[in-house]
Amino acid sequence: MYFTSPARLFQKITPKRWELIEKLQEAGMVSIRELARLLRRDIRRVHDDVVVLAEEGIIERDAGGVFVPFAEIHTDFTLKTKAA
Repeated sequence: MYFTSPARLFQKITPKRWELIEKLQEAGMVSIRELARLLRRDIRRVHDDVVVLAEEGIIERDAGGVFVPFAEIHTDFTLKTKAA
């Protein structure tokens, strides 16, 4: 998975979405309703976040619920100076 800039990454993976990913890694496959309960968040907002994260391929959805298909997620940044 590749993001063209840190801004693009942080647009897609907000602090609330990162928390959602972490909770899914702990819980395994759960329904969106159960995930919202675990996060103590509004179900509609959790659904919206699930849609974005699924579109990015970070989480997956099927008839059984939502889940993170990765045992580990690693992030890496390279910051370069602009050429003069």
